[in-house]
Amino acid sequence: MRVGMIGPDLEAKGGIATLARTFLQSEAVRAHELRYFSTVGSGPIAQRVGQMALGQARAARAIFQGYRPELVHIHVADGLSFYRKLVYMREALALGVPVVLHNNYAHLDRLYNKSRAHAALVRHTYTRAALVLAVSTDMAAQLTEWTGGQAKVEVLFNPVDTKELGRHTPRAYGQGPRVLFMGAIGPRKGVFDLVAAWAEVVKAVPGATLRIGGDGELDKLRERVAELGLNDSVELLGWVKGEDRLKVWAEADLYCLPSYAEGLPVSVLEAMASGLAVVSTAVNGTPDAVVEGETGLLIAPGDVGALRDRLVRLLQGHEERERMGAAGRARVEEVFDGEVLGARLVELWERALRRR
Repeated sequence: MRVGMIGPDLEAKGGIATLARTFLQSEAVRAHELRYFSTVGSGPIAQRVGQMALGQARAARAIFQGYRPELVHIHVADGLSFYRKLVYMREALALGVPVVLHNNYAHLDRLYNKSRAHAALVRHTYTRAALVLAVSTDMAAQLTEWTGGQAKVEVLFNPVDTKELGRHTPRAYGQGPRVLFMGAIGPRKGVFDLVAAWAEVVKAVPGATLRIGGDGELDKLRERVAELGLNDSVELLGWVKGEDRLKVWAEADLYCLPSYAEGLPVSVLEAMASGLAVVSTAVNGTPDAVVEGETGLLIAPGDVGALRDRLVRLLQGHEERERMGAAGRARVEEVFDGEVLGARLVELWERALRRR
């Protein structure tokens, strides 16, 4: 099968680049002829605009030179990504090539509810796809409802490389327990709520450390940490990648991601693959991964008091934390492993082709 896949630069920051890499590494996907077209990477806006134009030019040049995939797989994310990908979709459909839309748009409801015209655009876009892949059961239900059941929607969870993360054993470092956050620094991921809760957590669990990996509003976060007098117990790591990322996972005792909106957070899956219990919020796809009381604890977004209580509970409850971490690792191996989901992706591609 010849598949053209369109998404962010594979070395870009963020969950979509990570899940794309994991799918491409799977044995089932590697058995097919796949050509990947990068649309955008990281960096200043001017640089990213140039990358977008270059990505579109590369795809167009390949088509003009005779490249004809049997199927085009398009990764869709928040914001401008949706509009950028419409260009690729239109070009593929004009050539008679079926399109699979892989939806990671955490705030698609905002676009849909913006106006009647935006709602119509969402319906039109997703009903034209041969197949729509939703990363969570919540997202699949939403897309089905919005399109009146006309879109062909399937759930495909985000994958995680269990072999890579399984090489490391958590809790290998330090004296006091460590809580880890990994993600974009800004309101959506709830990191400022986490820091507010941490001011109380560290009183109940002296010696505990909060490590925050990611970039974005780092200066604002640094100021807030200082205002709360937390410089001794909070460590800002910046963006973490490669072997350093694996090391950070291995040194953690507990993972926390108190987001306000998600698709299906890759960092939560990586935490579970690392054998960590998770404290997170019951938003979008997170409950598909984190089973309340079994692999972690879930709260409502913005509930700083509940966040504090859950963190204290698991930091003080070593046995419960260990039990949840082991259950999380087992769940990831069964449901979210990259090889398992790579095979499912190929099955879904074949299904999309049969629907032509």
